[in-house]
Amino acid sequence: MNKRTLVTAISGLSALALAATCVPALAMGSDGSRHHGDDMKFFLLAHAAGISGETIRTAFNSDAPLKTDFEALKTAKKAVDTCIVAGNCTAGSNGQIATYAAAQSALAQEKLTVWQNIFATKGVNNTAAASLQTQLAALDAQKHQLLHQALSSAKNTDSVTPPAPQQ
Repeated sequence: MNKRTLVTAISGLSALALAATCVPALAMGSDGSRHHGDDMKFFLLAHAAGISGETIRTAFNSDAPLKTDFEALKTAKKAVDTCIVAGNCTAGSNGQIATYAAAQSALAQEKLTVWQNIFATKGVNNTAAASLQTQLAALDAQKHQLLHQALSSAKNTDSVTPPAPQQ
């Protein structure tokens, strides 16, 4: 496979991945209910399972522990940012860093619980979601393989000219 074909394939896969993540994000609206990382994957899989955006929004917005965990994370983030910049974070399990990590963990656990409850609802087409998940995993593996090939072949060529030194 020549470099041009490889670059075209990687570009195509990247565009597909971008579309798969951006389109659902735009569909979620701008009311602050956007979810990041794994949440975006679950949002996409939920739509494949026939779960509406409104159902997802309602589930997340009505979860009181999620709101509490989010507020705790915001407070812990401010404290850890301040102590890191000042260079005086308290060490140990009661320190700002440990508190922030615990708040992240609590929020992640609550979000996963909400997602689990959404997918456990009657009438959800979990088979369609599982099929999409398998296809996305295959695309991701193919993307990694193509990137590995491109980077490996770039090591073996002298066609790349190093940047000129800055003056």
